[in-house]
Amino acid sequence: MSSNFHVEFEKSNGNLHVRPSGDFDGSSAWELVNLLHEQYDGHGQVYIDTANLTALRPFGCSTFQCRLNRRHLPFERLHFKGDKGAEIAPKGSTVIAHSPKCRCGGDCANCKCNRSKEKQ
Repeated sequence: MSSNFHVEFEKSNGNLHVRPSGDFDGSSAWELVNLLHEQYDGHGQVYIDTANLTALRPFGCSTFQCRLNRRHLPFERLHFKGDKGAEIAPKGSTVIAHSPKCRCGGDCANCKCNRSKEKQ
């Protein structure tokens, strides 16, 4: 396992909220799979926030996707939040992507951050 990998979780309103952080390699994937299998009680949704993951290793992502037990945790109850969610999420789960930050600097005509609209 990556020496800087850590997982925090909490249960709230029948849902499981998981916040992994650090490098995501094969051992980290196993730790996350084991936590989900131990903590998911068959009810509610599971939300995994990927915001604090740093390096994503391809082997870690494929290990997670292959070793997660779909019978124990149906993938349709599994939701990934954050930009790295798409890389980790198994097929059939949901990725809640953050909207991309505008790169126009406020100069494009149809952008919400258009500076000329602020001046009016």
